[in-house]
Amino acid sequence: MKYLDADQAKLYELVWKRAIASQMESAELERTTVDVTSNDKNITLRATGTVTLFDGFLTLYQEGKDDETDEDGSKLPKVTAGEKADVEKVTPAQHFTEPPPRYSEASLVRKLEELGIGRPSTYASILSTLRDRSYVKMDRGRFVPDDKGRIVTAFLATFFSRYVEYGFTADLEEKLDEVSAGELQWKQLLRDFWRDFSAAVGDTKDLKITQVINELNEILGPHIFPPNADGTHPRVCPSCGKGELSLKLGRFGAFVGCSNYPECRFTRQLGQSNGDAAAAQPRELGLDPVTGEKVSLRSGRFGPYVQLGEEAKPKRSGIPKGH
Repeated sequence: MKYLDADQAKLYELVWKRAIASQMESAELERTTVDVTSNDKNITLRATGTVTLFDGFLTLYQEGKDDETDEDGSKLPKVTAGEKADVEKVTPAQHFTEPPPRYSEASLVRKLEELGIGRPSTYASILSTLRDRSYVKMDRGRFVPDDKGRIVTAFLATFFSRYVEYGFTADLEEKLDEVSAGELQWKQLLRDFWRDFSAAVGDTKDLKITQVINELNEILGPHIFPPNADGTHPRVCPSCGKGELSLKLGRFGAFVGCSNYPECRFTRQLGQSNGDAAAAQPRELGLDPVTGEKVSLRSGRFGPYVQLGEEAKPKRSGIPKGH
């Protein structure tokens, strides 16, 4: 038997509530603006929000409860014109314009519904895939794109733009509904899809890796190479000072490397600063008294280690913890 973890259980509960609520009576909300004027008529305070006239499905499901950090709008109590308002507390506050909050599970599901992408039975798997494949990471209940997700998105948007458009996905969902209802033959749907998709794949089969990397370098440049605080060029290699940093592809995924390779072996992981990467570069410790080869301190995937020489298969030894 497979058990759900806390995040999965919460997600399935959220989707279940939305599915049940969608079958209930619609709620009645009134968009309201309330002006509160001082006795001398010199000061007017305004609040804009919604007043709930009939709960409807909100009795079961409310965004404010299932997504505690949701900041969409504000709720106002029922008031009548001329009603007296008592001053309970005065709190001075200064506000600055901020970007909209990142999607939470509830707000992302709501956006998928608005765009016609997915169905209640697939929302849980869509959100789980984003996390399981490390396309995003969670920060206080919000989805934050990871570097892997940014690269995949940039690649698809550049070379398979039609298949990541909202309209295409929503249209495909509608056709799948027609297949389910017996109004469309599934073989015809697959035949039409494969005809266009195979043609799109054919258009990219002659692309070289360097072409793909160059495109991603341009699109992701502001994210991978943010401006330096001292005003220096963000792509200048901090190790040799001559090469230019660019996105590269290796056995373990994408990374940033110097264009002067192999003379300069500076590399850093995506999301790592040049300073942190420079500190992790090989540091010469001295010469081996037996062979006369250089002994250097390095940092690898499994922690720091020492290396003897620069051969194709040099001798290496890990450093015990605490040393």
